[in-house]
Amino acid sequence: MRIDSLHFAAGTPYDTELTINPELGQRVLPAEVAAAMREALSQVVDGGTAKRVQGTFKMQDGSVLAMGGKTGTGDNRIESIGAGGRILSSRAINRTATFVFYIGDNHFGALTAFVPGRAAEGFRFTSALPVQVLKGMAPILTPYLENHGQAMCNAPLADPPKGV
Repeated sequence: MRIDSLHFAAGTPYDTELTINPELGQRVLPAEVAAAMREALSQVVDGGTAKRVQGTFKMQDGSVLAMGGKTGTGDNRIESIGAGGRILSSRAINRTATFVFYIGDNHFGALTAFVPGRAAEGFRFTSALPVQVLKGMAPILTPYLENHGQAMCNAPLADPPKGV
């Protein structure tokens, strides 16, 4: 099933119709730059800080979807620095860990772990956390990656109205 338009309140003063804009997207980066960036991001999964997710997303035919991404960890603090560069005090503002990624040609996303305020003092996680979360979500996500996700977009069959 594919929905190409939505029509609300037809024939009323609030008549609203939404349709897909069939125009193609506009390229904002030269193809060479996009290809170089994709290659650099794939190295983060192939041998870098996101290596644990390499080969995780496999299709029914056994093929592995290409992946890439960027990891980042933030131990965000306010520090008071004294003479000679000595740290006089350090107070946590928050802690973050993020993995921004692509899976295959048509899917992308971002996962972030975040602890606000002083509670961040008690946490030491890194960007390995969202990478592991994505790996753990693979069994849930993989069916949506088959056939560009369309296999999972079937409308439920409606029960006939009661009394008919």
